[in-house]
Amino acid sequence: MDDRPSTTFRRFRHHAGLTQEALAERSGVSVRTIRGLETGTRRNPQRSSLQLLADAMELSDGDRAELVAAVFTGPAEPPPRPVPRQLPPPPRRFTGRDRELAELTRAAAGDDGVAISAIGGAGGIGKTWLALHWAHRNADGFPDGQLYANLRGFDASGTPARPEAVVRGFLEALGVPPSSLPLAAEARYGLFRSLTAGRRLLIVLDNARDTAQLVPLLPGRSACVVLVTSRNRLAGLVASHGATTVGLDVLAPGDARRLLIRHVGRTRADREAGAVAELLDHCSGLPLALGIVAARATGNPGFPLQTLADELHDTTARLDGFDAGELNANLRAVFSASYGVLDPDARRLFGLLGPAPVPEVGVPAVAGLAGWPAAKAGQVLRVLENAHLVGQPRPGRYRMHDLIGLYATERARADLPDGERTAALDRLVDHYVHTAIAADRVLRERTEVVDPGSPAEGCVPESPPDVGAAMAWLATEHDALLAIQAVAAAQGKHARVWRLAQALAIFHWRRGLFAEDLVSSRRALAAAEELGDAAATAIIVRNLGYDLLRLGDREQAAAYLEQARRTNEEHGFTEALAHTYGVLTHLAELGADHRTAIGYALKAARLFRSIGQANDEANALNAMGWHHAMLGEFESAREYCTAALDMLVRRGDRRYEVCALHSLGYIAKRTGRYAEALRYFRRSIPVYHDIGDEFAEANAQVDIAEVHAATADPVAAETAWRTALAMFETQNRTADARRVRARLTALERPPALR
Repeated sequence: MDDRPSTTFRRFRHHAGLTQEALAERSGVSVRTIRGLETGTRRNPQRSSLQLLADAMELSDGDRAELVAAVFTGPAEPPPRPVPRQLPPPPRRFTGRDRELAELTRAAAGDDGVAISAIGGAGGIGKTWLALHWAHRNADGFPDGQLYANLRGFDASGTPARPEAVVRGFLEALGVPPSSLPLAAEARYGLFRSLTAGRRLLIVLDNARDTAQLVPLLPGRSACVVLVTSRNRLAGLVASHGATTVGLDVLAPGDARRLLIRHVGRTRADREAGAVAELLDHCSGLPLALGIVAARATGNPGFPLQTLADELHDTTARLDGFDAGELNANLRAVFSASYGVLDPDARRLFGLLGPAPVPEVGVPAVAGLAGWPAAKAGQVLRVLENAHLVGQPRPGRYRMHDLIGLYATERARADLPDGERTAALDRLVDHYVHTAIAADRVLRERTEVVDPGSPAEGCVPESPPDVGAAMAWLATEHDALLAIQAVAAAQGKHARVWRLAQALAIFHWRRGLFAEDLVSSRRALAAAEELGDAAATAIIVRNLGYDLLRLGDREQAAAYLEQARRTNEEHGFTEALAHTYGVLTHLAELGADHRTAIGYALKAARLFRSIGQANDEANALNAMGWHHAMLGEFESAREYCTAALDMLVRRGDRRYEVCALHSLGYIAKRTGRYAEALRYFRRSIPVYHDIGDEFAEANAQVDIAEVHAATADPVAAETAWRTALAMFETQNRTADARRVRARLTALERPPALR
């Protein structure tokens, strides 16, 4: 060999473009050792130090051999680099997650440097299981080894791991002797990046607290793949390091069932199928909950599963049952680790959301619950969402997992005074009640709107600006509104109960939700009777009569309507009496007693005229025309309905305008004026759509189809009938859908077979 050791080493350093100091920082070998090698005063360095220097200068295998031969004055092979295998054992009964596994595989296949995947989700959702399952399944693709560290970001047993301690373990696993480790943390991080450069490593960073804890542990430019798990969303890792996010939700029902059966065994599960169904329901798809249940069940193989299911039945003590005796198998401890790192505002909102009696909420409702401005409510919701303590299944709507909700309820009882929780619930109820009444006011266009009084202090209800917004809000919040009404009833807040029922009635009728309105109105009737409020009782009894009419119970409907008529007459409730006569026309129509119906409509028209309600008077005149048409008295019918339409168009009342359009379309159809009938029916469709009356819009599509059929236009008839059929099916109107299917079937038959 021609070169002396000193010149060989110096040549390689210069080729790497490094000063002695830079090489020392990158390799972790002291400047003194490097200088000694270059001056020839250090003739017997440790082979591990020489390996670190060769790694830092990114020498090829041939260059390494040359350097070793020069330094040790004889041929030598470079020592083999350690290949760490640090992954914990794979989860034995991993189930499901096909989509998420595919996402991880796609992310790892990138060729633009380090591939980072951040697996996020609530505590107990299965993040570590997913990471380890993927890691073991793909370990062969990482010939330089696999590194693993539990960062203890949300660990009930201790504080988060310090990055400088974690990187020390990684460096030792990569072959750096403890005596050669740099003292400064930044030097250790730099050395780690140097050692991972050019290698194909898999690095699993489990249970991270935040991005700051992770960044020092990321490799530099290399073909490494990094899997991160965290209960936080790690937005900084995505924004600054291009991480791919893989969000975990609860297991699908089939996967949850398979996981539990794998634990308890098929025979036992089949023998107690009912208990298995209950256990699955109690676990709500949370993998850790399923694992804890399985651990308890397999620990007592002779006990019936029903015993465990019964123990979990009581929601107030359910979390006690999700404890297998260790911190990492205790659901309450797992949730506590997430709760413990929240700021005070986030803790307060978390506690208030837990016992809130609604399945999901929007920001305005949360603002009412907390008594905060909407902007602050949205900001704190994002904190909880980033911690995966609430989810956002669709834009602006927030939901809490059932078991997290139980824990939040426990925290509320422990951390929030009774008075604060009561005031929060009052604000939430008032938010829904007052906003529903505001929406109903838009739909009713003034008539018979109840006065809700003032909302609770700190509650700022919403104000839907138009019919579309009102119908959309009521549709979005419908489940919450019924839940709120039930809570108000249980608390004895009777005025809120009946007012909310009245606010929901028009929405229910336009959507064909008569069964739902019946439930709501029955609660309201009990509340109105408790209050001794005759006016409220008369209104709700009339609504019940209308619901029962639509549901086919004429006898019970007649009894309620007679009660409403009598109460209104006794107390002089003129407007309510007029509306009751309006509903009585429907009762008479169902009995084909159109002459009686005309009499009721006439009484309604006169009463509305007496109190100056011209729009309602016009609607009553239209009802008179409709029933004349039912009797075949088409001239009188057209006269009344035309007068009604003129009044309503002048006054801009689209709510009743469509009723007159429908009547005139029917009259034209019955008298063979098909083009005129189509004009009226088609004119009604956009109005029905604008006011959100899907129930009547479907009926109008049937009218259009029948006119087309009468004019021998089967293609147009089929189009309209199919539109009507889709709407009937959406509205669960099975009898109407069956009739339309029969018409479509007849339309498809050859003429000779019809």
